Amino acid sequence: MTILVAYLISKMKTKIDGVIIVEGSNDVSYLSNFLDALYFTTNGLDLSKDKIEFLKEASKVNKLIVFTDPDNAGESIKNKLINEIQGIYVALLSGSSRKNYKKHGVAEAKKEDILEALKEYKTDKEIKRINYDLVSLISLSENPQKVKDIIVQKYHLISGNNKSIENQLNILKVKKEEVWKLIEVTSTK
Repeated sequence: MTILVAYLISKMKTKIDGVIIVEGSNDVSYLSNFLDALYFTTNGLDLSKDKIEFLKEASKVNKLIVFTDPDNAGESIKNKLINEIQGIYVALLSGSSRKNYKKHGVAEAKKEDILEALKEYKTDKEIKRINYDLVSLISLSENPQKVKDIIVQKYHLISGNNKSIENQLNILKVKKEEVWKLIEVTSTK
């Protein structure tokens, strides 16, 4: 896909001001088709202490919007986040809103019902994402894993692949220059 095509597609998507917290990658895949937003997945009920701490940090620089499935697991995740993080927002999806009658989660909801649930978070502002290009930067280091570990530790990220780390850096609004400088300092030691 060319940069121009990607740009035009992103212009057609509804922009959401904040980080949408969902249960899984299927939710992100579906929502990304028509929403331009930052996402954080809980991986179901797996809300570790590290994830909660990361989200607390993220809440200092971003609006966090819990958008979980209207079922027991989704309610449990939503309630835990509400109890743990001050100022968290909640978007509710009607339990009857679904395009697939076997399931009733976010990934199965109708687009118009999702847009309705998130309408108060809609924005005209561009969703700022930085391409940190961690793959290239880290690979230049003598010890790529050490550099990655230092980035995770410095910003209190959740360990993961480079794409996951870049997403977390975007959620925290970390400047690219800051990361480059950290990698440069780490590589020279």
